[in-house]
Amino acid sequence: MNRKSESKKQSPLVWHLATTCSAVFLGFVLTVRMCSGRLAGGESSWALGLAELSSVGIALACLLLSLLYWLASRRNRRRELESYLLQVFLEHIPDNVFFKDRRSRFVRVSHSMAQRFNMPCPAAMVGKTDFDFFSDEHADQAFADEQRILSTGEALTGIEEKETWPDGREAWVLTTKVPLRDRGGRMIGTMGIARDITDRKQAEVRICHMALHDELTGLPNRALLHDRLVQAIALATRNCKRVGLLMLDLDHFKSINDSLGHYVGDAVLQEVARRLTASLRESDTVARIGGDEFVIAIPLAGSSEEIQQAAERVQLTLNRPFRIEGHEVHIGVSIGICEYPADGEQPDILLQNADSAMYQAKNAGRGACLAFSAEMTEATRRRQKMLHDLRHALARGEFSLNYQPLVCTTTGVITGVEALLRWHHPELGSIPPSQFIPQLEELGLMADVGRWVLNTACSQNAEWQRQGIPPVRMAVNLSAQQFSRGDLVGIVESILQETGLDAKWLDLELTESLTMDESEVTIAAMRNLKSLGVSLSLDDFGTGWSSLSYLRRFQFDRIKIDRSFMRDLASQPAAETVVRSIINLGHNLGLTCIAEGVETRQQLDYLQKQMCPEIQGYLCSPAVPADRCAEILRTRSFPLPAPHHHHNDEAEDAMRGVPLAPMTT
Repeated sequence: MNRKSESKKQSPLVWHLATTCSAVFLGFVLTVRMCSGRLAGGESSWALGLAELSSVGIALACLLLSLLYWLASRRNRRRELESYLLQVFLEHIPDNVFFKDRRSRFVRVSHSMAQRFNMPCPAAMVGKTDFDFFSDEHADQAFADEQRILSTGEALTGIEEKETWPDGREAWVLTTKVPLRDRGGRMIGTMGIARDITDRKQAEVRICHMALHDELTGLPNRALLHDRLVQAIALATRNCKRVGLLMLDLDHFKSINDSLGHYVGDAVLQEVARRLTASLRESDTVARIGGDEFVIAIPLAGSSEEIQQAAERVQLTLNRPFRIEGHEVHIGVSIGICEYPADGEQPDILLQNADSAMYQAKNAGRGACLAFSAEMTEATRRRQKMLHDLRHALARGEFSLNYQPLVCTTTGVITGVEALLRWHHPELGSIPPSQFIPQLEELGLMADVGRWVLNTACSQNAEWQRQGIPPVRMAVNLSAQQFSRGDLVGIVESILQETGLDAKWLDLELTESLTMDESEVTIAAMRNLKSLGVSLSLDDFGTGWSSLSYLRRFQFDRIKIDRSFMRDLASQPAAETVVRSIINLGHNLGLTCIAEGVETRQQLDYLQKQMCPEIQGYLCSPAVPADRCAEILRTRSFPLPAPHHHHNDEAEDAMRGVPLAPMTT
């Protein structure tokens, strides 16, 4: 507000003050003159005094009128100020402020409310009601609330209202409504203020959803699953039905995470969730309880066969290949089944028993589906103890290495040894590698244990050479976790320097699942390992889906034919074709082929005819401790049997896959 406008507003006040002062001064002068005239002039002065007194009366009357006018002007200015402040308030407040008459018609609203209702100005809403804007349901509720305020005179404060609109929109507001009274105290309507809290309510819904659902897949989590199971059990009890529970664990999922990265792994989990939901009934609950484990609750199941059929549908839908980011990914699923009330009457017991059945299914070879039995409880207890002790096995010195020779098929000369991890549990005895190595990976311990294996194997090879034993290659398996965690190249280089082993005597074996990761990081790591002077072997060749592409990308020196082909060599002609093709591929690419799991003379005969350079297996020697391996290495070679060209009983046994006794030295 500028000075000119201020002076205009102040001028009435100045005029009233000046008038009042003049009137008071005039009255004072006249009174003095009247009194002085009376004292000086006697009787004749009274006439003049009366005249002067009438002038005083006029002056006093002017004074009174001036005061009354000033008071009225002040009251009007206060009302103008109040109206001005209200106008400013309604123009700038971001909340919805409204005044209504006794019939709930809008009398005045804030600018923000007019904008929210898509009205051109606040005046356009005058005379309208909530029925002109909201759905009938919400308008009825608002009208009822306002009529209750008018009848009781009590305000409604802090009410969360859900506004619904005819077009289906919804919003939440925090509303306070109070009775509106005139200056005489009569209720003439209602006044309210509503603050939009839609964002807050949506955040509360999201938080509630996050508390009960898996963030990645959107499926119910363990907490919501438990609640659904409680409801399903109660419903089944009333209707004399069953509740089926399927515990799912994805087979080989960790290798997908390690080889293709967690982004692809997450996409696989999301697709698994979608497929499971699509393959089941709406009343069934599919939950993700962590990692690659899912649970399916089947309420109101009529029979065990119905639950089994649901498990079979799950296996079929997950056995189909997944196409993720240009990769064709194959996974299987191991399923444990239990049901209420036969296998438990509480959700926790049912989940525990389904978990026991699932792990028995995994131990049965993966891809299996097993129902719970009482005998599985002891197996679960044993597994839990094993997992607990496995975390401390390295620190307690319970791991050791055995070494299995690799032998040339033409000369019998020992060309190398492979270091194989063993675990000697103080109570459970020797634990098979197939049982504890996957658990090491699951627990995230494989990187630390793998480093210990690499260091121990290199130290042992260097020690053998210091003892005068002829140098041989030391083959060590690398896990995907060693690639994904830490500086693998730096670790290998450091261990070679510490142990004094020449890099040419170290052979690092990688699985096909690991080499599926074609990222620049993995390719650079391979290249840097080769620059150290170590050799690289592709382990379990033939078990992947794109094996030939790996040989073009990575600089391998050897490929190892998976033992499953050796096992099927005598019984399945297709296995013989695969082995022959792999050997020919190795010859053409200049790669040395090593056949794993050679146990019979018939297998050796075939490999010699196909000119497979090296073998490894029980036919020559099992994996043995370091001192026993040192004795074998001192002999330098094995007396391999000559190929058989005639058929006899022994050969016929071999053709049937009957293993011969291992050769001794």
